Amino acid sequence: MNVLFISRAHPPTIGGIENQNEALVRHLSSLVRCQTIINRHGKKALPLFIPWAVITGLIKIKNADQVLLGDGVAAIVGWFLKSFSNKPVSCILHGLDITWNNSVYQKFWICFFFKKIDYFIAVSHSTKDIAISAGIPAEKISVIPNGVEKSALIPLSKRKLQQRLQINLDNKFTLLSLGRLVERKGVHWFIKNVMVHLPKDIIYLIAGDGPNKDKINSLIKKLHLENNVYLLGEVDNQLKETLFTHSDLFIQANIPIKNDVEGFGITQLEAGLCGLPSISSNLEGIKDAIQENKNGWLVEPLNAEAFISHILEKKALLKKEPQIISNRVAEYCFENFEWPRIAMRYREKITNINPTR
Repeated sequence: MNVLFISRAHPPTIGGIENQNEALVRHLSSLVRCQTIINRHGKKALPLFIPWAVITGLIKIKNADQVLLGDGVAAIVGWFLKSFSNKPVSCILHGLDITWNNSVYQKFWICFFFKKIDYFIAVSHSTKDIAISAGIPAEKISVIPNGVEKSALIPLSKRKLQQRLQINLDNKFTLLSLGRLVERKGVHWFIKNVMVHLPKDIIYLIAGDGPNKDKINSLIKKLHLENNVYLLGEVDNQLKETLFTHSDLFIQANIPIKNDVEGFGITQLEAGLCGLPSISSNLEGIKDAIQENKNGWLVEPLNAEAFISHILEKKALLKKEPQIISNRVAEYCFENFEWPRIAMRYREKITNINPTR
């Protein structure tokens, strides 16, 4: 089978969809022949990439059996390809590519371009539900989660991590959040409602950047939590692996924000491959990434008391049997979300998709 894979979001641009597309095409290429049309220059290049992708796609589709779009934004390219060929076109959906609150996008993409797509692959059951509510027939949607792979980078020692961060981690219970600092991630809410009630031997490391950074920094100072909550900024891949290795719990305290959904919980799985369990909000696509008592625990969003009690309970549990829990977490993530297994599911699904008009 020959697949034409079209990615409007790809590394070196940093982001979840970018990483998903790169890993998917790399692993899928070991199973089927893949041609690619890829945008490596971010959102600013989209006005040029889309017409280029249409023209290039019309040439490459002659030798393709299937077309796979990396996300819903690329549906405009899929619409053109379907208009001039009868090759099956599938599209991966992540969540925000359905809910983006833009009138032009909602009118043309959701109500027009999506109609030509033969089949959709949602990254979570939450995303599938959102797609159905947007008018996509349920029988045209399957769920295949995002995949993860263990980094080949060797993490730093705990001593070197402390030196690099200039933070004393000895005799501390370390919570970690990593990702873009936007409102839905719940970092500001977690500091304000949870960290203020936790013992002083618990510290909270926050890796990432985003529009909420200044707001979070101001709150840390206002609450006098400078010795317990640390904003690390953007981190490189080695430091990311090191933080996963030497932290005790990963925190994903997402809060519901209209038209800004969490399509999946990929970072929790990356942490899990390093043996780091998560306490996460029982919300949206996160629910597909976390299996209770396997790789973490789910807490109802905005329930500060539940977050506090879970953290204290798991702190005691992790002191008793840290290695057993760590091994269980890593094994579950590997067996259920390793990229070669996920790529195989994609191959099996798109092989059986037939074109519609």
